[in-house]
Amino acid sequence: MTLSLMLLLCIVMLVLFRHYNARSSLESTQRMNLGLARYILDHQPAQLLDTDDKPRAELMHEIAMHVMMINSSVEVYLLDVNGQILSHALDLGDQKDPVGRRVNLARVQALLTEEPDSLRLPIFGDDPRSIERDNIVSIATLGSAGKTSGYLYVVLNGQRQQNVTATLANSNALREMVIGLSLAVIATMALTMAALYKVTRPLRELTHELTEFRSKPDHTPVGERGDEIRILRDAIHAMQARIAHQFKRIEDADNHRRELISNISHDLRTPLSSIQGYVETVLLRGDQLCPAQRAEHLKTALVHVQLLGRRIGDLFQLSKLDAGRVEPKYETFCLAELLQDVVQNYRLGAQQRGISLRLSAGSYMKTQVSADIALIERVLQNLIDNALRHTPSGGEVSLSLDASGPLIEVCVSDTGRGLASNHLPFIFERYWQNGSIAPGDAPRGLEAGSGLGLAIVKRILDLHGSVVNVRSALACGTEVKFGLRRVS
Repeated sequence: MTLSLMLLLCIVMLVLFRHYNARSSLESTQRMNLGLARYILDHQPAQLLDTDDKPRAELMHEIAMHVMMINSSVEVYLLDVNGQILSHALDLGDQKDPVGRRVNLARVQALLTEEPDSLRLPIFGDDPRSIERDNIVSIATLGSAGKTSGYLYVVLNGQRQQNVTATLANSNALREMVIGLSLAVIATMALTMAALYKVTRPLRELTHELTEFRSKPDHTPVGERGDEIRILRDAIHAMQARIAHQFKRIEDADNHRRELISNISHDLRTPLSSIQGYVETVLLRGDQLCPAQRAEHLKTALVHVQLLGRRIGDLFQLSKLDAGRVEPKYETFCLAELLQDVVQNYRLGAQQRGISLRLSAGSYMKTQVSADIALIERVLQNLIDNALRHTPSGGEVSLSLDASGPLIEVCVSDTGRGLASNHLPFIFERYWQNGSIAPGDAPRGLEAGSGLGLAIVKRILDLHGSVVNVRSALACGTEVKFGLRRVS
């Protein structure tokens, strides 16, 4: 771009130089010969027009001969009062005789009326050889006693001078001047580019560093390349957007932190208050309680201690998952056997609540998967806990395997209350719970959830690169599916 601009500037300067050099040459020529027409008239032995206002051809021929001997580029014409050419002494060759042509005197009126020092030269008049062409002239009035009888019209840059000028345009001197000017332009461009390279080097280095920074995996990708200023502008805009995004994330994290503290305080306060109440009752009324009542109070306190331990464990597990401090330990195992073990552990508790928990037919295949068996077991436990919590007595919770696709797909479904469609996008957020069930409405013998189970499920499956899908509708139950990589 810089080279193109400099080349264009040099071309424009060359054109302007030639134009103004030609104008300056014409101005100098006209100023030096401005009084030539009057000088010729003042040194003639007789009038150029006879008594009948007819031109004296012999005298015109003599004038032209003497004038052109001194300056061969000068052409002399005799005009009448209207500017019509009456006579000349030109060697026309095969050119048309200009006699009878009309010269526009209005164009050169200033040469007749104004002082020479006040004229703004060059002043162009018509060229009698070609009325369409302009030329510098000198003009003087013929006449006596204040009466104008005609004009002597002298063309200062005649046909011969124009031919010489055209010949010089192809001369070695002019060619050498153009070559010298071109070399000077090339040298100037080289020095300018070297200076620009040195001046813009820090800018290029900064642009390169920003480009590499934006090309890293965790940063905004670089778009189409352009000049350094454009890249810097795009990088600054990207950094502005990134900073704004980071501030938004910090604000969201702060809001989540406050909400987390509030939820943790509530989750831990409830079982602690229950434990404190039952223990204080045993201590204060120890002699008044029978052994069965004392045992019942202590058993209830133990249940709340276990609940408190599970919630603290959930919080600890979720915090490690969010912080990226959990790395899956992949191993190959039979997924059907893991499902059977988990279902067996929950079957008795489900029967006590009047819920049918079963592993569907066809789910006893020996297909193996590669995953962290402990984390996948935690996923199954949380999904079954969630399904039992939202399934009323008489309902059913079932687990199944599907190996028809590229992944081994696990499905946990229930016939519980289900979820409204507007709740589905939020079920994997921490501390979100279905508004259709309150802690006091949980099935007998199963505490209300803390809202962390599904959040843990989502993060564990994300670690395995598995996508979890949920289908649910109110009063129609819920179905949760996820897939694991098959091992041949």
